[in-house]
Amino acid sequence: MKLFNKSNEFQNDSFTALNLENENISHKLFFSCEFRNCNFSYANLESVLFENCSFFNCNLSLPKMIETQLRGVVFDNCKLIGIDFTTCDRLMIDFAILECNVKNCIFSDLKLEKTRFYKSDLIECDFVNADLSGTDLSESNFSGSIFHHTNLFKANLTQSTGYIIDPLKNNIKKAKFSLPEALTLLNTFEIKLQ
Repeated sequence: MKLFNKSNEFQNDSFTALNLENENISHKLFFSCEFRNCNFSYANLESVLFENCSFFNCNLSLPKMIETQLRGVVFDNCKLIGIDFTTCDRLMIDFAILECNVKNCIFSDLKLEKTRFYKSDLIECDFVNADLSGTDLSESNFSGSIFHHTNLFKANLTQSTGYIIDPLKNNIKKAKFSLPEALTLLNTFEIKLQ
């Protein structure tokens, strides 16, 4: 896209209704930028730095995010489909997911302490070996998502649904859950409640 060919660095810019599907936006720097109603489907975001950027109502379906740096990024009411966050720069990964539709994303082995996954549909996502300690996972739907050797110490899962978390294979110490969904934590023990 010609807009991004003019410069490699953007600061305090607002971008609205851009169709960046299949576009190559690699090796760009975005500081305190705002993206509204933009389509990043299949876009190449390799080695891009997003620092203190916000995405509102954007479509990020299957973007290429190798060595992408996410520092202080907010995804608000976005579609995040098929993103492998493990290919991002692991030293520079700090984001919040608020009221988003997240599907088939991989968060395994990432250190995401105190990250916000608030009021979102996190469907069929992979949280294997992820550190989610102190994370806000409240009011979210985790149908089909995998938690295995996941650190959920002091995580907030109040009003969340659809999760299947084995307390013997995950650290749930001091985590917050709500009834009746918290009863699913007993599934591992094959007990019957009356």
